[in-house]
Amino acid sequence: MGKKYKILDEETIDNLVSFLDEIQFGAAKENDKDSMHIVNFCSWVIDELINSPRAVVKPKKKSRDDYVDETFIDWNLPEMSDEEYESLVDQFDSFLKGWEEEYNKKNPKKKPINRKHTEFKPDIRPDLEDIAGYMSLDEIQQYLLDDPDLTTEEAFELYYDEHKRIRKQKERKSAKSLNQILKDLGIDPTEKN
Repeated sequence: MGKKYKILDEETIDNLVSFLDEIQFGAAKENDKDSMHIVNFCSWVIDELINSPRAVVKPKKKSRDDYVDETFIDWNLPEMSDEEYESLVDQFDSFLKGWEEEYNKKNPKKKPINRKHTEFKPDIRPDLEDIAGYMSLDEIQQYLLDDPDLTTEEAFELYYDEHKRIRKQKERKSAKSLNQILKDLGIDPTEKN
């Protein structure tokens, strides 16, 4: 069985750190062995809280009932049985599906791009190369600057490496083969002198 995790928001972590800091400060005033254990333990817990990996929790996907409740909550619908209500919702769903199909036929270029998604593993940060293919250089810059585990110098180095990689990719795409260069110069590489 895998590990189980509980995710705390930043405000809760800040409150815990402040609380533990007060306990640590109070224990530091004492000069006995137990107080030193408390200081060491509080220091360790504070360090773990501050340096723990960060996660972004996406809201769970809404169910049909959630959408129905949001959609019809302000409507003054007449009293109806559960079967009539379900029938109304089914008809509305059918209408929306039909409209969406027609819209997608008329606007084929506006379909969303399917991208590869990887499972989130909270104890392992994804490699920059795994996500860089889906991000612009500006997004990569912001991602690196927002990372609390990186110093400014480390973030710059990673950004610059990514900048060089993208530049090399562009150069490779626009590069010509040797045969193409010779052809442009009017030289036939198959001729023998």
